[in-house]
Amino acid sequence: MSVSAAGPAEPPVQLKIVGELSFTDLRATSARIEKVMEYHSARMDFTRDTIKSLCGQFGFDPDGNGGNLMLSGEIGKVAERQMESRGRAMPEKSQEVKDWEAERQSQASVPPEGWDKSSLITLFLPGSQGTDDKQVEIWLDNRAFEKLGKMSADEVKAGLVDMLNGPDAAASQVAVDDGAFGAAMRTDSRYHPEYQQSKARLGFFDPQQGTSAQPWLMIQSRSEPGYVQENAGKLVDTVMSILKEGAAGRTAG
Repeated sequence: MSVSAAGPAEPPVQLKIVGELSFTDLRATSARIEKVMEYHSARMDFTRDTIKSLCGQFGFDPDGNGGNLMLSGEIGKVAERQMESRGRAMPEKSQEVKDWEAERQSQASVPPEGWDKSSLITLFLPGSQGTDDKQVEIWLDNRAFEKLGKMSADEVKAGLVDMLNGPDAAASQVAVDDGAFGAAMRTDSRYHPEYQQSKARLGFFDPQQGTSAQPWLMIQSRSEPGYVQENAGKLVDTVMSILKEGAAGRTAG
């Protein structure tokens, strides 16, 4: 899982120097470090622009003075492709950067259970003081991005199920518990108990499987149940726009 208050997590750049180096090697290493740092700086600017754009789409002050959000999982890449579809190109990678990323990828740890298949958009409404205060969570099944993107927002809104108080509440809970969302929630239960203690939870399930499998999209909150009930339609509209434009960006790229 990657979580950042300013978007997809960007760990500090770390370059290893192994063994003895000649003066020529040092110059090459220095040049490589400079290229990587230049890209890293441009990448951070792009990430900040992405988050500002998302804040605006969700109805927040784009400058972060009235509401903010965090991204976890593959939805971060979709949001970046949306930016590309809107004409904001990602910084280009030099060969030095590609080599550095390949080295880092070889050392990357496996995502915790559940987070390898889940994405999360965490909204902090205006006036929020942080975790679990004026917080709304939008969960997405990474495997359903393409299927959701081919549907209309109206179809998704019409298919939303009340997962706590509806007739299929028990089956919905089992579907979550047995799926990737449930695994991710249990993984993070120490730091985010609110994930499993929602007071409002709406979900959209595979039209073919219904509540026999985890939802493709789920909106929930412990601290702001009223907001979820009143604004579910607007939240779906925004998420569907991100998925559709993100898919267009991928095609263009």
